[in-house]
Amino acid sequence: WIVIQQRINNLQSFNQSWNVYKFGFGTYNQNFWLGLEQLHQLTKAADYRLRFEVLLSGIWVSDQYNHFRINSELEKYSINVSGYSGITWIFRHNGVMFSTPDQDNSPQKTNCAGKNSNGNWFVNCYCQNVNGRYGSTFYYALYNAHVAITSCRMMIKLNI
Repeated sequence: WIVIQQRINNLQSFNQSWNVYKFGFGTYNQNFWLGLEQLHQLTKAADYRLRFEVLLSGIWVSDQYNHFRINSELEKYSINVSGYSGITWIFRHNGVMFSTPDQDNSPQKTNCAGKNSNGNWFVNCYCQNVNGRYGSTFYYALYNAHVAITSCRMMIKLNI
């Protein structure tokens, strides 16, 4: 697995601009974002799967898409995913464009990225918010509730 995003503490702000999310930030073995352009370049060349791992109230849970691709900047780094499996209910993001506080591309009337101080693929402002303020909430369908995130990571793996 290639780790493309990780949060382990509050020492790195994810409240960043479009250009910072485009090229990446942070420290690889700590808190970081790989970069939208790097994700686009990797996933346009081959078929990848995407895995979310989130530590919620002391329990690691995961979700996975069997197919994952990030479109180009011209397409606002929209996400293409299919083949969902998991229990946290983050499966509605296919085709959604990436948003940052300085570039709102979300389908809502509210600037979710500005409101949550981070970049993400927002379907609504709270359902999947792994880049939100450290300790922010994540919708966990098994509990039918929002629970605090203490650690999380996104990873991709080449489909062979």
